[in-house]
Amino acid sequence: MKELLKKLQKKSNKKGFTLVEIIVVLVILAILAAIAVPSVLGYVNEAKDERYIQEARSIYVVIQTEEAKAKALTTAGETTTVDYGKSTGTGADYKAEGIVAKAHEMTDLEVISISQPDSNGKYTLKWKSDDNKTITADLTKNKDVKITSKTDKSK
Repeated sequence: MKELLKKLQKKSNKKGFTLVEIIVVLVILAILAAIAVPSVLGYVNEAKDERYIQEARSIYVVIQTEEAKAKALTTAGETTTVDYGKSTGTGADYKAEGIVAKAHEMTDLEVISISQPDSNGKYTLKWKSDDNKTITADLTKNKDVKITSKTDKSK
């Protein structure tokens, strides 16, 4: 009889995790995920905002280049004409026509509009980013960018 009890004890002495231990581990993992996911999403959103700022600065480089070309092609005593619209110009009368078209060509972004600079030198840019959002940003001459709106047009 004692031998039979010893054999039964050996068989029931299996190693493994109990259901309670597994549930405790799952609860701990769920708590860690609940803490980690919002912070990771915050980093993703910050990265997207940084990308939008870089896109705005790329458009601004095109603006600066086209304005400089317009000034270089302006003869003495003539006012510099800069077209911030979608038209394109060629030849000696180029005068930076169609900065929106040029910005699209140079940056591969769908530039919707570029406002003429206000008295403080602030431009308002509007473009469609590659994540299908329409971005509006204010950009000053010292390259300070403020994203004013992000609207999702994919819905």
